Amino acid sequence: MLSETLNAMRRRMAWRDARKILQVCGCETGQGWAKTIAKILANPDHVDVGRLQDCLVEHNLCGEKFTKLYPISRDARQRLEGRISAFQVGTSETITAYPNTLDDAELAKENTALQVVAIESNEDGIGLVLSSIIALKTREEISFEEFDAPKELQDRYDEVIGMTFRKVQLFSVIWVPHHRNYLEIRTDCPKGINEYLSHGFHSTLKSFVVEVLGEPLGKPVNLWPAVRRFYDDDEDGIVTEITFSTSTSGIKNEKMVKRGNERLDQRKELYHTAGKDALPSDISVYRIAVEWNFGDDQVTYSPNIALSASGPSSMANGNSPTISGVLVGNCLRATDYEYAIDKLGKKADMQ
Repeated sequence: MLSETLNAMRRRMAWRDARKILQVCGCETGQGWAKTIAKILANPDHVDVGRLQDCLVEHNLCGEKFTKLYPISRDARQRLEGRISAFQVGTSETITAYPNTLDDAELAKENTALQVVAIESNEDGIGLVLSSIIALKTREEISFEEFDAPKELQDRYDEVIGMTFRKVQLFSVIWVPHHRNYLEIRTDCPKGINEYLSHGFHSTLKSFVVEVLGEPLGKPVNLWPAVRRFYDDDEDGIVTEITFSTSTSGIKNEKMVKRGNERLDQRKELYHTAGKDALPSDISVYRIAVEWNFGDDQVTYSPNIALSASGPSSMANGNSPTISGVLVGNCLRATDYEYAIDKLGKKADMQ
């Protein structure tokens, strides 16, 4: 079981995130995935496999999700909670393996159709976890420690990326919070998946809510108001990327990269503020990424969100754009995800 859990973490998480989880669980880490797994399996009696699996469940529920939030009444929320609690989960290799992912051999032979693999609940809410299998071209960050001369590579490159073509198992979630009258459809969104595919998966999951759970849904919350409010509130989080148009017909994308373990705020970056001050009128921000950093268990957690409208054309003739979903990333725990959604809710006027 330990080996399967570690390999599932490797398939689901970036090394920098998994390393934090392993350390919190008391596992001794090595240089990169291969050496770390070998070190842990050489001394398995000191590992709390149950705690590792709990962390994997939280990541399945909250890690790298494209989320749309649907307003529902309190009665509808209670109906959905009851129907999810009573849902009958079937049997399959995928269900037996959960919360672990299938390995490559199992992925090749298992049914690729959407299937419910688990009912999960915690103090925040209750939901269904649905598995699907897709073929995906992915970019995977390779730890410098995987190479014989890591310092030499680190001096030359900011990161090393490997390309893989393989089947990938997704865990998407239909979630009903206990304390918000919103249904959340969290589409799994690993690196390499494109926006159109995410929206397509979302449509399938929304149909599941309507047809299988029997609850009609209207339109998701328009998150557009949060874009400008995050930009204007320079005391809330760190803005890592913005895209905006100017009164001089310019389209600008500005992004802050990490320096060591620190990342500066794009809102306060000198080049950005000087350029904005030189314009005759204010900029129009239509894409923004925000990150928060806080410590717990001697680990720094950095949940982030990204909001993106289609661009200046959607603001023509005085129209306001629509942003129907948010990319919630880098959440290792349910606490991280809830923190990010709470921040978003306040900026988007969600009651």
